[in-house]
Amino acid sequence: MKQFHPLTIERIEPETSDSVRIALAVPAGFEGDYEFLPGQHLPLEITVDGKKLRRTYSICSGVDERPLQIGIRVQPGGAFSEYAAGQLSVGDTLDAMPPAGHFHVDLDKSHSKDYVGFAAGSGITPILSMIKSVLETEPNSRFVLFYGNRKQATTMFIEDLYALKNRYPERLQLHFVFSQEEQEFPVASGRLDADKVRELYRHFCKGLEPAAAFVCGPDTMIGTVTEALVELGMDAAHVHSERFGVPRDAAKARPAAARKAADHATVTIIMDGHKKSFEMRRDDDNIVDAAAGSGIDLPYSCKGGVCATCRCHVREGEVTMATNYGLEPWEVKAGYVLACQSRAVSDSILLDYDKT
Repeated sequence: MKQFHPLTIERIEPETSDSVRIALAVPAGFEGDYEFLPGQHLPLEITVDGKKLRRTYSICSGVDERPLQIGIRVQPGGAFSEYAAGQLSVGDTLDAMPPAGHFHVDLDKSHSKDYVGFAAGSGITPILSMIKSVLETEPNSRFVLFYGNRKQATTMFIEDLYALKNRYPERLQLHFVFSQEEQEFPVASGRLDADKVRELYRHFCKGLEPAAAFVCGPDTMIGTVTEALVELGMDAAHVHSERFGVPRDAAKARPAAARKAADHATVTIIMDGHKKSFEMRRDDDNIVDAAAGSGIDLPYSCKGGVCATCRCHVREGEVTMATNYGLEPWEVKAGYVLACQSRAVSDSILLDYDKT
């Protein structure tokens, strides 16, 4: 099981009026554990009023940049984000697991590719890491970014993006879209809805053959942009997405397959080469919480089926997932599940956390 390690805050500074940027130093001896692919995130844990809180935040650093940097949008009433923005200081530590996540770009200095990114709000964070890394590592590749926000003043990492544009003027296109500020050209006003995506793509991607598109934002935006890109001719397999936050319509009801009498199932966990077993009721909310009730700490972060920190492989038995926003179709077909969304169906289950 990946372990939390304390990362020291080297810098913490406002990014916009409602967001902060935090630079984190990795302790000596653990540098290899915190190598990452551009687009991945850090699962973080803090303790507030005696209660542990876990969240995941994407890394915005380029793949060779250190210290690691993350961006946090402060959500009203958000216990973790408000604590990070208002209570943390330079010299404090944040407990972080090693980087995780399947939303990333695979770099190769021999590549000569065109990449397209669509981001909304804090969804820019992982895509900024991708842009930095592609431009620095693949000298023959280009990146086109379409970035939607309410106003310029609330646009995260805008100075970083302009600096990259100045450094790589021939290989980076930046196109900002603002929904609450009128712009000189109508194409730069509004939201990243289907019509806007089609307009932007046809106008600014003419002559390009994007090898991949990366989309990050709220749940509704993900589906809209993805469908529009496929309609415009992109292969759906080349459109990669990541949601920030838990989707509003995430399933809450217990799946029909799990609606049985409240009898018990035996769950065995393989983790770090060791086996542990516990009993759970079939009407328990999920495997992660059921394990915690038996004193077994399984990896998790968002508990919304998004971050995939709780990913594991079903070697024996059957479970059912309520929600899945974190696994690719091939992973589900291969038997991987999200434990935070899974309940027991069979009488016994063997879950392997060591299988990658």
